[in-house]
Amino acid sequence: MDNSILSNCCTRTIILVALLLSLRTPGSRAFDNLEFRPAAVEPRVLELPRDYRAAERRLLGPFQLCLACKCCAAATPTPVCATMPCCFSIDCHLPNKPFGVCAFVPKSCNCASCAV
Repeated sequence: MDNSILSNCCTRTIILVALLLSLRTPGSRAFDNLEFRPAAVEPRVLELPRDYRAAERRLLGPFQLCLACKCCAAATPTPVCATMPCCFSIDCHLPNKPFGVCAFVPKSCNCASCAV
């Protein structure tokens, strides 16, 4: 009698597991009337700390350099040119050059110091 009860319990368990598995399979009829839609995901804005990459980056002020250059006065019919100290600065908005190309460009002639 104990064997029949144990056998009956195992049979019921096997049938119950088979029924549960048949309900979960995608091709089963249990899901035919359900309409599946993608779950709505709320976008999260990831905020980086304000000092992100601060150790790798340093703040630079405007860079100017006083070097010798050729300055010309074009008011006369023949231009008069002289070599004198000029104030150079870095310009990254050069005409006819790709983005990111920078060069030293003279800004003023006869400088004593390149104060901004």
